[in-house]
Amino acid sequence: MIVSFQSDDSCEYWLMYPVASVDPKAPKFKEPILINRTTGVEVELSRSGAKQWLIKLKPMFYYREEHSHVSKQSEEQILNDMLALSDDFT
Repeated sequence: MIVSFQSDDSCEYWLMYPVASVDPKAPKFKEPILINRTTGVEVELSRSGAKQWLIKLKPMFYYREEHSHVSKQSEEQILNDMLALSDDFT
């Protein structure tokens, strides 16, 4: 799962929980990482570090323009799923 955003430094970032196993009923995810898509730099994050980023980004989900190909509801669900992973990662 990925949340993509642009920071004040004009770089595009991905906050990502990479997939560890693809089981539709119970997918497993690896530890979170932050990727600077502009420079290619990847940084491993703790679950609490990922949660801090997600909480900081959450208000932006409600104030951005609507995209015709992606519903806000599905984006909010991904954000909430990632927050849950940050709390309950096993």
